[in-house]
Amino acid sequence: MTSIRKTAACALGSLAMLAGYSQIARAQTPAGPSAQAPLAAGLTESGTAEAQVVEAVRSGDILSIKVRFKPIVPDKTEMIYPSITKDAYESSFYVIAGNKKHLLLKDSNDKPLTNPKLMIRTSKDAPIAGAWQGKFPAPPKEVTEISLTIPGVETIDAIKITDR
Repeated sequence: MTSIRKTAACALGSLAMLAGYSQIARAQTPAGPSAQAPLAAGLTESGTAEAQVVEAVRSGDILSIKVRFKPIVPDKTEMIYPSITKDAYESSFYVIAGNKKHLLLKDSNDKPLTNPKLMIRTSKDAPIAGAWQGKFPAPPKEVTEISLTIPGVETIDAIKITDR
């Protein structure tokens, strides 16, 4: 009987130790994409989602911006923009850095370096309804904040730039 008690006590001790490690691992694991605090935010035109800038990184002469859309109203679909026309490219996709307007960069095929169209779908169970990213010419090093304008979203101001 004594050896059974020792074995049971040892097994219970091992389980308790594993449970403790499990709690530590969970406490150190980020809660997923929604855990990252946004740098700045603005609403979509319909108010269905909040556009959250999660990254504005200056690397060399390129400024990369990432936006995620956090659902506000569940079970909705919203077309942020259906395509990028020449007029939209010149008037609706830009950053203001200091007192200068910077348009999206283009690739070798003359296509803007961003999503060609953007639709979001909100759901009560999903932490993110969609995402957007774009690449712009980097402003000078002394510029540390920018404003972002994209169609279908209010202008997002006071976005802090990170240098890499």
